[in-house]
Amino acid sequence: MKRIVIATVQVPFVQGGAEYLADGLRDALREAGHVAEIVTVPFWFAAGRVSDAVRTWQGLDFTRFDGGAVDGVIALKFPAYHVRHPNKTTWLLHQHRAVYDLWNTEWGDSDADPAAVRLREALVASDRQALGEIAPRYAISRTVCDRLERCNGLAATPLYHPPPGHAAYAPDGPIFPYVFAPSRLEHVKRQDLLIRAMVHVDRPLAAVIGGTGGMAARYRELAEALGVEDRVRFVGHVSEAQKRRYYGNALAVFFAPYQEDLGYVTLEAMLSGRPVVTCHDSGGPTEFVRDGESGYVTDPEPEAIAERINALWRDRGRARDMGRAGWERYCSLDISWHNVVSTLTGALS
Repeated sequence: MKRIVIATVQVPFVQGGAEYLADGLRDALREAGHVAEIVTVPFWFAAGRVSDAVRTWQGLDFTRFDGGAVDGVIALKFPAYHVRHPNKTTWLLHQHRAVYDLWNTEWGDSDADPAAVRLREALVASDRQALGEIAPRYAISRTVCDRLERCNGLAATPLYHPPPGHAAYAPDGPIFPYVFAPSRLEHVKRQDLLIRAMVHVDRPLAAVIGGTGGMAARYRELAEALGVEDRVRFVGHVSEAQKRRYYGNALAVFFAPYQEDLGYVTLEAMLSGRPVVTCHDSGGPTEFVRDGESGYVTDPEPEAIAERINALWRDRGRARDMGRAGWERYCSLDISWHNVVSTLTGALS
């Protein structure tokens, strides 16, 4: 039995995959007999606050709290891995994406901003030092591992985990004429690709887009401007049970964010026995979707996406076979909290 702190950051009032992961890890550690707590520090994305966040974590010592000594620390995302403790490992969710995979894109910082360039240089160097002191290193996906090696020269091992409520999903539901696309409605998630694709998708197929976020109003406006508002349904936040029903009855699932670290949507679709349509530059989903076997990996272009969706509708027997192949692939990957806990606790001396 170990007393373990899960170190991470959170943007207050924002709940997403990172928070679900931290909760799942804590619960799995406790189920395995360990004493586990999540310790977070608020995070601000404003450029002027990022360096302050690094210094804050560099000054924190998690060796002991008033409640007693800490046997080990599992650090999750930037900049929590800077925390001081003699026995720590990392299960890396991501670094500061604005200066890594989103650099020089419409979603991140760029070479045109001298201050951003200085920040990037500083973060790459400090990340290399902090993460270089941790061995072995783990990350939530091959995408995150590759980014760490490419940008910081450090190797890590991918360690997959199941999505929340994974045991409640079931494959082989009846196919209804819609494509399901659940995720936060943000620009980097690229739901606009599906909305634009609907111009070229055969009737009677519709798109069901689940989730809330900053792009909700603009996406509705886009659907109206393209004349597909009658075929794009925005269902907002849905319960877990309703979400499973949407998965279970969909023709396919669309999930094509830009360079996603992992993406629960892909795993949930596979557990539901539904093929996934994603894109070559989507990151994490491409680690699981085998093009033409368990879904499609295509170009981030509306016409190409529409072509794949139409193919699935015209041959629904093949669509079902592809969904079954995705389910079988998930089952073959040993994705379990038991594996995560035994691996991470084994990295703590």
